[in-house]
Amino acid sequence: MNGTAKAPRISGFDLARGLAILGMVLVNYDVVLAYGHKEPALMRTIVDACTGRASALFVTLAGIGIILLGKREVLFKRALFLLIVGYAWQMLWSGDILHYYAFYVAIGALCLSLSPLALGLLAIASTAGFLLLMEYFNYGAGWNWMALEYPPFWTLKGQLRNLFFNGFHPLFPWLAFLFSGMVLGKCQIGLPRIRRMALAGSVLVFVAVHFLSAHFASLEDTRGIMYQMTEWYRAPEALYGLSSMPPGPFYVLSAGASAVFVICLCLEISATEFGQRCATPLIATGQMAFTLYLAHVLVLYFLLAPMLRACREEHDLDQAGVMTVVFSGAMIFNLVAVLGSWLWKQRLGRGPIETLMRRLTG
Repeated sequence: MNGTAKAPRISGFDLARGLAILGMVLVNYDVVLAYGHKEPALMRTIVDACTGRASALFVTLAGIGIILLGKREVLFKRALFLLIVGYAWQMLWSGDILHYYAFYVAIGALCLSLSPLALGLLAIASTAGFLLLMEYFNYGAGWNWMALEYPPFWTLKGQLRNLFFNGFHPLFPWLAFLFSGMVLGKCQIGLPRIRRMALAGSVLVFVAVHFLSAHFASLEDTRGIMYQMTEWYRAPEALYGLSSMPPGPFYVLSAGASAVFVICLCLEISATEFGQRCATPLIATGQMAFTLYLAHVLVLYFLLAPMLRACREEHDLDQAGVMTVVFSGAMIFNLVAVLGSWLWKQRLGRGPIETLMRRLTG
């Protein structure tokens, strides 16, 4: 690629990463503080639209980033850095993605020299691998679904099961997003013709998958009532639906298509001077995603959660009230994150955690 095409391409990826971190904040605040709440309907719809998709976008961008960096030694160092930070962070934040991310990066580094076809086949194999594991293992093992907790996480058996199969972002099938991102990087998604073809293709796949999912998810569950209650994740509605838990094949295709769509759209926006200027605060947000990811957990547990408890005690909030407080808290954090990232970038450059990682890993 020539020099004029490179800058918009990188800005586009940062813009997509900025949108991904804002979506993850909204989802994570909801999962911890408003899990299962259905009202207000509009807020629930917005959160559900981001659930499982913001994270998939992040992992797809990681795949592209691996190709753009292209240095195995640096990638392995960054994977180790993410592994240490991620498992340390797990003690505070059970929904952590960083330790999974470490394995994604390490595996991506190992597959760096593979062709787009081989990477595409690995993406398919990752999705098929999850279905195979579902056939022979219990997806619900280790989970307390009522509290959305995983008590045996720190045991060897629980760790392996969580990492490979039934955690929040297990290698099977989440590696499919990583390999798909690597395919995009290999195919030079930053080129206008390529990204516009991918944009159109992602829309077609997204629409087709939703129709197919609606059909298969509506199939009758012929299992006994006890199995329907205890193994809800084997029901057609769950396995063939679009939820990220369990991450069935239609979820992977749908979330993957939405990730490609957002990435291509962000590349289009940032390819113009006007679009890039308008998106500058969000681009800065994407460049500080690691810092903001850690910050949002601290705000969640040490500010928003105590504030919500106080509001409940004083006002006896119903589900709609709780959801409103949580949604508003997430939006305020996101607004501060965007403005703060923009100002930080103008005066100090890279974010503090990003700077630390680069100094330690290259």
